[in-house]
Amino acid sequence: MYQWLSEAAENNSVVITASRRLARVLNTEFGKQQLARGHKAWLSPNIKFLDDWLSSIVNSTPDSLPIVLNGHASSVIWERCLKGQTGDQLLNLGGLVKQARQSRQRLYDWQVSLDEVASLARSQDERLFAAAAHQYRSVLEDNHWLDAGQLTDLVAELFANGMTPAPDRIVHAGFDRLLPTVENLFVRLAEAGCQISAAPSATAGADITVLEFEDVQAELRAAGAWARHELAENPGSTIGIISSSLDRDGVASERLIREGLAPGWQYGGSQLRSAVNTSYGRRLSEYPSIAIALILLQWVYRNLSFAEISLLLRTPFFSAPETSGRSKLELYLRRLPDQPWTASSIIRLFRNRFSDADAIKWIEAIERLASFRKEADGKANPVDWAGKIDGLLSKLGWPGSKMLDSDEFQLLNRWRELLNDLARLSIVCPTMTFSEVCSRLGALANDTIYQPESKAAAVQLLGPLEAAGMRFDSLWISGLDADSWPPAAHPLSLVSRTLQRQHSMPDATPDDTLEYSRRVLNRLLCSSDRIRLSWPRSSSESDNTVSPLLAAHAGAEQDTPADPGWHASGQIGSANLVSPADDPVPPVGKDEIVGGGAYTVQLQATEPFSAFAHGRLRASRIDSVATGLSPLMRGSLIHTALNQLLNGTPSQNELRDWLKADAEKRIRSAVDSALKKYSWHADPVLNRILALERDRLRDLLLKFIEVELERPAFQVDKVEFEIEYQHAGARLRLRVDRIDRLRDGELLVADYKTGQAKNFLKRSGEPHDLQLVVYACALGESIGGLVLINIDSRSIVYSGAGANVPWDKKRADQWPQRLTAWQEKVASAMRQIARGDVRINLSLPSDKTRPLSILSRFEERSRG
Repeated sequence: MYQWLSEAAENNSVVITASRRLARVLNTEFGKQQLARGHKAWLSPNIKFLDDWLSSIVNSTPDSLPIVLNGHASSVIWERCLKGQTGDQLLNLGGLVKQARQSRQRLYDWQVSLDEVASLARSQDERLFAAAAHQYRSVLEDNHWLDAGQLTDLVAELFANGMTPAPDRIVHAGFDRLLPTVENLFVRLAEAGCQISAAPSATAGADITVLEFEDVQAELRAAGAWARHELAENPGSTIGIISSSLDRDGVASERLIREGLAPGWQYGGSQLRSAVNTSYGRRLSEYPSIAIALILLQWVYRNLSFAEISLLLRTPFFSAPETSGRSKLELYLRRLPDQPWTASSIIRLFRNRFSDADAIKWIEAIERLASFRKEADGKANPVDWAGKIDGLLSKLGWPGSKMLDSDEFQLLNRWRELLNDLARLSIVCPTMTFSEVCSRLGALANDTIYQPESKAAAVQLLGPLEAAGMRFDSLWISGLDADSWPPAAHPLSLVSRTLQRQHSMPDATPDDTLEYSRRVLNRLLCSSDRIRLSWPRSSSESDNTVSPLLAAHAGAEQDTPADPGWHASGQIGSANLVSPADDPVPPVGKDEIVGGGAYTVQLQATEPFSAFAHGRLRASRIDSVATGLSPLMRGSLIHTALNQLLNGTPSQNELRDWLKADAEKRIRSAVDSALKKYSWHADPVLNRILALERDRLRDLLLKFIEVELERPAFQVDKVEFEIEYQHAGARLRLRVDRIDRLRDGELLVADYKTGQAKNFLKRSGEPHDLQLVVYACALGESIGGLVLINIDSRSIVYSGAGANVPWDKKRADQWPQRLTAWQEKVASAMRQIARGDVRINLSLPSDKTRPLSILSRFEERSRG
């Protein structure tokens, strides 16, 4: 494929490429050519990416040269210069720094003077940039520094002055547009006796086909299926797929291509997952282990939210690999209001609450993190901070204890290189605080695009520019609709458009954008002898038309290859269904206690499978985290406060006496007791919320006492009463909110309900819920009534039934028969639970069966 390469790389010659990927490809290809010639050893060729070659020239020059700043150090200086012009008024300084660096780099490359930039600046942004750029240049000159973008001019000067010997020959490859600074460098090299030439370009492929598809998904799946066909015909062939949207959604594009290339790749192992190699990497900060490291470091100087701490509790990249005990910590934390947590407050919250080894190890790691805060005080050199950060993460057990695979090992090395980049900031920032260092480190990770080097994949997925200079046996170029190709122009926003046109800078005019796009496409058409060009008729936003740049190939249209569709959909009906052997749920064991209490009995009456899942499998919903006090937490506070208030089992007359004497004191004590477990670790914001809740609860309890005095006489008999109920071999543990003793000695069983008021009885006279009836069965005494006490700030409403209660007088004389009938329903449900009844109630709407429907296959069964 690269017949010119061996000759170009011989002797004192250098091959300079437009990308690192092309340099790696050419080095690999050179080795293949040497092996094909029968060589067993050879000198490594001098094939380098342009920027790497420039750096190697500067680093090998013995003379004293200006210090060359990397991009991160350059950004720090740009921040200072922009702040110097605007103060602290900028809301998005990071975005402006990126634009300023890009603008200054392009001005370097096109050799445009800053005086010219300033003279043509018209808008406020243009004048701001011109002033900051002048200040930036002065800072570099005063400190004898160079921006990395000035390397090309520096190397040109070295060759012109004879300070560095020029190579005999340079061959450049993969450049769609030579920058003026690079052209000047080549002129200086030619003057020094170096022969400059471009790698020979091939002619356009003879086999070019234009294809259209319904949408992007169909297009990329078809591209994957085409690659599979090409590899089946020639297993050793080099297959390339070009996507113009790779920088926007590379992960989705890779998955779609893999769907056509290797159907069923999801369960085919790592080999199928790595069948497609995507050239575009991810931000370093997006890799999970790096994100965890950054969160840990930030916890030294700022508080973390529940979401962040939850990640630290569940991640395998921190502390022990086991997570069972840490999951318990996470579930416990979910029950509390969301708030910013310090490391010390989390330690106090969790210490001595859990005995699992991995939970203890996690807490010990956080203790080491909290103790580091003393070392993080004050300022230090970034070099020192980099060493301390590396040591701290190591002590915390990052990045986990499992053996690292190749990709993970490369990622760890890239992180350490990032720490080295952080240390190099000492040139421009001799001292920094720990929070400033971590902020810089996070910015470095966010700006660094990283992709691990992996083994050659069957298919290469590249962007149009990344494929420059490469050759393929077969090539598919996708996304060639009119909206995507030519791509949108991106002229500089901080430099006068007039100036950009005068110097013919990229995207300065529509003609330049069109011409460059045509040049890139023509270069791609010369990258293979077999080429497929495709475009989608529709996208997520609009209908498309074919790119006008494909007009020359319109006659090449052929039948579009079929979209293979989703592999999973093709499996429907492909296998005979086999009914598994009967595996009935076993009866409740002798020593087994069914969970869920009275709620499980109610579920058994309506949806037996849910009762089984909750009561015997102990499945439960995971609490959602709420900011402030959730309705569930407010209800819990009311329950706890009422329990504390009535814990002495007062009579109605005693409640009346409270109002005359110390009701406010009793209420205050009950409310404070209820809020205690939340207030002792609350932050100032939550403490303010709890103070408001304290006032609300005091008013509510006072109102509750007043309403209680309007009832017929009673004596509180028990509160928060725990009891076991056993019937037909099933055992339940129950907790009754409250039991009153009525004037005739019978019991009144009560349950508090918060939030929206609930009725105990339906219109038919039957109970909505069997909870109170279960309690009545368990107590085994004469029951005079059952009541729901609906407690809300707006009203306190009683809803119940019984013989001597004021809430169901019309049917009071039928009370014994009604209660007996209800108790028989409870007994029937208990017998069903005991024998393992797990029927599925298909008459329920699907929203009532969630989230357990995936276990019971409710949807499939309801469809027959």
